[in-house]
Amino acid sequence: MSECGAFTRDGRPCKGLVRQGSDYCPAHDPARQEARRLAASKAARTKPGGEIKALKERMRKLADDVLAGHVEPKAGAVVAQIVGAYTRLLELERKFKEHEEFEARIAALEERVRRAK
Repeated sequence: MSECGAFTRDGRPCKGLVRQGSDYCPAHDPARQEARRLAASKAARTKPGGEIKALKERMRKLADDVLAGHVEPKAGAVVAQIVGAYTRLLELERKFKEHEEFEARIAALEERVRRAK
């Protein structure tokens, strides 16, 4: 792996690592510009934990509606199963992101060690 060919906003060379077949890190790769724009847009719309808070509120309302007789218990159980599956997907997504960040940190450390030799 090598360093990115781009420059930071303050004019210094970017120290990001590039993947094979590219001259830029993911943050500067022109081919990923649209993906970065979409990610930034989504990040601006969501707050950390916002999905969890919304799910908790929906489950609380569902429980109240089942207890009040507004929702059939079978339908409530199906919704709870769907929310459970969604929650597992959120956890999988979080683990995947952590894994990617960990790999990037290891790659950066390995590159530093290689340069120090």
